[in-house]
Amino acid sequence: MECKFIKHGIALSYDQIVKPCCAWESSDFWRQHNHYQKIDFAGWHQSPQVISVRETLASGQWPTDCSRCERIEAQGRTDSMRGNGNHAYANYNNNDITLEIRPGNTCNFACQTCWPEASSRVAQYHSQSGLIDIKNLDSTRMDDFDFLLPICDRIRDVVLLGGEPFYDKSCLKFLSWAQQNLRSHLMMFTNGSVIDRNFLQTYPGQLTVIFSLDAVGQPAEYIRYGTVWAEVLENYLAVKSMANIEARVNITCSVYNYMHLEPLIEFLCKDWPEVVSFGVPHQRYLTEQSVPEHMRDTVTQSLQRAIDRLNTAEIPTDQKSNAVNAVSSIICNLDSVPFDVEQNQYLRKFIAQMDRVKQIRAGDYCDFLGRLQQETT
Repeated sequence: MECKFIKHGIALSYDQIVKPCCAWESSDFWRQHNHYQKIDFAGWHQSPQVISVRETLASGQWPTDCSRCERIEAQGRTDSMRGNGNHAYANYNNNDITLEIRPGNTCNFACQTCWPEASSRVAQYHSQSGLIDIKNLDSTRMDDFDFLLPICDRIRDVVLLGGEPFYDKSCLKFLSWAQQNLRSHLMMFTNGSVIDRNFLQTYPGQLTVIFSLDAVGQPAEYIRYGTVWAEVLENYLAVKSMANIEARVNITCSVYNYMHLEPLIEFLCKDWPEVVSFGVPHQRYLTEQSVPEHMRDTVTQSLQRAIDRLNTAEIPTDQKSNAVNAVSSIICNLDSVPFDVEQNQYLRKFIAQMDRVKQIRAGDYCDFLGRLQQETT
């Protein structure tokens, strides 16, 4: 196996650890030796530890830190981080670099599947609910990016993560720095609430904007809490209409939106963006095993209708295949993965705690979540 990220990737996470990509699950040893202030960026890909990872993959084995890609590819899907990288960076020269960077975590949303290190608002609500001690969070802001100057001319692609890139002050500083120092292809993930149209129209390099959409309408306002759907829709359509920008969509598939994938896919099929990718949460309680068995047929029927719609849609063959495989994998898991009482109980507790601190009710936004919340096991 080959992974372009192991050869060319530099990912700076919220804790300032350097990794091959954002899906990399850093061990304690890795974290100890790969803080960004300790490494030589120009020669990092030739360091013994990175060479060892490359050799493990070449032998057909998965390194432990690559378990997320291993799980996704085991489902027959091509949209793992490795798969996406091998497609996107197929034409890289030896010295080319793709940089993934998370300068800060300030966000105006508190998405249900997000985690505290990646969103200040998620951290706030988790702290209020008693789930975490916010003082123990390891999340550091980055405001000076000149340490990247030694590899500036080698950076061919940038992936900007937040927080919300158009809202977080450190992300905005990076965008200003990039406008002055880079001509790279810049890809950024956004919740769609805030769009800097002037930047999008004046950045000197190629731009890809990825909207995180898990549902449409009112369910979207619950799942990605902070959403005003009319505003997100307006910004999405505006960016999609810009000739110099490639608009994409990323969907996080979880128990929160299994029943909402059908209308979301119907919406996307009417004017399919360049790419639609499907992510999965790392939290077990957000997966199929938390769905009670007597509720699964309803979910499966809705997902099958989504597949039927995809099969008749006029979208690129590879996109159709990947989307069908992603939805089919949920159906497969609902058919085969045993119901986990413990995970279900934690999910219902989590929904109740988040609803309490946000002063909302799941059932007001989604009948399925309301019924799941009332289940007794």
